[in-house]
Amino acid sequence: MTTTVPAEALASAAGPEPGWPTDWERVLDTAIRTWGGEWDTARVQRLYLARYGRPVGRTDARAFLSRRAHQGLMQLHDRPNARYYTLRTNRKDGRP
Repeated sequence: MTTTVPAEALASAAGPEPGWPTDWERVLDTAIRTWGGEWDTARVQRLYLARYGRPVGRTDARAFLSRRAHQGLMQLHDRPNARYYTLRTNRKDGRP
């Protein structure tokens, strides 16, 4: 018998390697909403380094940001020499 798993379940299960605290996702979401601005993989890595004393891998940081964009929480800005995300807003004044 074949079992299928919804893509949403796979995406939410993705995370940093074993051993990371359980609040890693909440920390990222809170930082994005609190500080706003442009978020790229390096900024996510610096956040985790400051919070946990070790950086998350670049591939994981990219996946975290991409997943939030697919959920509609962030907007991807893909420039020739830079890719970053910003918090998606629904307000005319640009505030979240």
